[in-house]
Amino acid sequence: MGGRRSRRGRPWRPGRPRRARTAAAAPPAAPVEREPRSRWRPGYWLRHPALAAFLVCCGTVTVLACGIGALVDGWQLRERGVSTPAVVESVSVFPRRSAMKVRFTTPEGRAVRGSTSAIPEPRPAPGDVVTVVYDPAEPEDVSLPLGGPSPVADAGLVAFGLVPGALYGWYLRRTWSHWRGQAEDWRQHRPVPPLGERQYPWPGRARAETGPARTARRRAGPGRPI
Repeated sequence: MGGRRSRRGRPWRPGRPRRARTAAAAPPAAPVEREPRSRWRPGYWLRHPALAAFLVCCGTVTVLACGIGALVDGWQLRERGVSTPAVVESVSVFPRRSAMKVRFTTPEGRAVRGSTSAIPEPRPAPGDVVTVVYDPAEPEDVSLPLGGPSPVADAGLVAFGLVPGALYGWYLRRTWSHWRGQAEDWRQHRPVPPLGERQYPWPGRARAETGPARTARRRAGPGRPI
C-alpha cells in the first residue's frame, strides 16, 4: 500500500501548524489614575467659597470698626467737648476729602495743632480765627460746634457694613455646596466652568445649564452635538 502523498507526488510529512494571521487582541488598558491637584494652587482656592467668606468677613469687620469708632468719638466729643478760639493755619479742599488745620492753646497753656474735615462757610483764610470744639483727652482731633460728627451718618456707616455682609453670608450659606463642589471637581481633574463665567448656583434654577454642560455647549456652538 502506498503511503499518503502530497499534490506534487512527494511523501506527505506532517508540518508545523500555521500561525494565525492576526494577533490576539490586547486587553484594554486600565484608565490611568491622575493624582489630585494640590489645594494650595490658585485654581482651587479661587473657586472655594471659603476665600469669599474670609474676604467678606474682613471687609465687614473693617467697616463696622470704622463706624463704631466714629460713633464713640462723636459721643465723647458731645459729652466732654470744650469750645475754644483757634487760628487757621491752612485750608485744603479736595473732591473727596477736605481738611482745615488750626492751632490753639488750652486753658492749661498747652499749644495744640489739630485738624478737622469740617470747613465753615464762608471758607476761612489762613490767619482767621474760628471757634472749634476739642476733646481734652485727644485735643488734636477737633471739630466745629455745628459741624461735629453726625450720629446718623456714623450709624449709616455701621449699617452699610452690617447689611451687605449679612446678605452675602446668607447667599454663601445657600450656595456653599455648589462652589465647594466645583473646587473639588477642579482638583480631581473633572471639567469645570472657567473662572469668571456667570453661573446660576441656586438649587433648581437653570441647573442643567450650569457647570460643564453649559461650557461644552457654548464651545460646540449652535447646532453642533456635544
